Amino acid sequence: MNTTRTVLLLGNFRPTVTVIRAVSRLGYNTAVKRDLGGLAAASKHCDEIWESETKPEDPAFLEELRAFLEGRPDISIVMPVEEQYVLALARNWDSLPAGRTYATPSPRIVLTCLDKVGMLDVCKKTGIPSAPNATVANLEELYAAAEQIGYPLVVRPLWSARPIAGRKAYITMDEKTMKRELHEWPEGHESLIVQRFISGPRYNVDYAAQKGKTIQAVATRILRTDSYDYTGIDVYGETIPMPDNLWDFTERMNAELNYTGVGLIQFMVDHERDEISFLELNPRFNGNSAVPAHAGLELVRLSIDLAEDPDCEEPVVISPGGLKHAWLYGDVMGTRKSLQRGMLSKGQVPGEIRRAITNALTADFHVIWSWRDPMPAISQMGIAMNKLLGRIE
Repeated sequence: MNTTRTVLLLGNFRPTVTVIRAVSRLGYNTAVKRDLGGLAAASKHCDEIWESETKPEDPAFLEELRAFLEGRPDISIVMPVEEQYVLALARNWDSLPAGRTYATPSPRIVLTCLDKVGMLDVCKKTGIPSAPNATVANLEELYAAAEQIGYPLVVRPLWSARPIAGRKAYITMDEKTMKRELHEWPEGHESLIVQRFISGPRYNVDYAAQKGKTIQAVATRILRTDSYDYTGIDVYGETIPMPDNLWDFTERMNAELNYTGVGLIQFMVDHERDEISFLELNPRFNGNSAVPAHAGLELVRLSIDLAEDPDCEEPVVISPGGLKHAWLYGDVMGTRKSLQRGMLSKGQVPGEIRRAITNALTADFHVIWSWRDPMPAISQMGIAMNKLLGRIE
């Protein structure tokens, strides 16, 4: 390994901590775009910080990236971690500086996967189950679709970065509640997806695929999220033996897309009714990238190796599961968020905090915290405290 090669990580947030640790262990030098600071930038594995806070959706970001790379021939690999950076590179692929490896799926794959309506069509084509759904463009169409599909249902944005009523997805059990809470069309959305809600845990399959064939994978059952309605970010879960049906659906999807690279496919599973529904496919690292790393998968290495040589020989690795993970910070902050949104009463908060602490104490590993590299977790807490003190002032 040529240790003078540098990997530039774009998106300094939770999963970047795991990614930068892995990149460093592979023998590369590391650089991370600062963004809001802390986290991966605070890791002992971070060799350099690119002092830029320009958001990826800002047209100036691409110009800044070009200028930065022109003066840094040692940065031979660019690895977008956060979804908006993945999308920015995909949309501007032909304008990216040449002579670098971009460790991300192809623009075709990225843009296809992030088209949520189009992915529902892919499900129909491949026979992957997806709950009844409709795409709507106004409040009248939303109410009509809800009546036709039936309750309970979930209203989802076409773009995950734009929440609905402050949530990643809006779940409602009856018409009266929906019309009370969604009495106006949500701002910033041209269209929405209305879908029958499948009650049950969310299942993740983290994987790497090579020319449409899954070569590494681990399945995770999500036991708790940072939102009381379970629509939020995974804060507690366990890896499990790969279910046959999830493996089959993952294989079908990767074959249809001729997928090469790292991805995360998600399903909702109702065991009581024996129902399963495709949720989404993220063409990037999992937000909890520590999960596949602790499961023995080499997704960080493969994101580089498959981008540099799509024909490289790789053995198939399927994790047997058996590990629980926790993210205490996210769990506690999620309880606070659920209280603010009226999902929890004040009387429920102590029990939720106790549960979060118990999960953290009994987990096999933590999403960010490491005794060998403690500063990312400490910096995350520091950022939260600064925000809190700023509001108090």
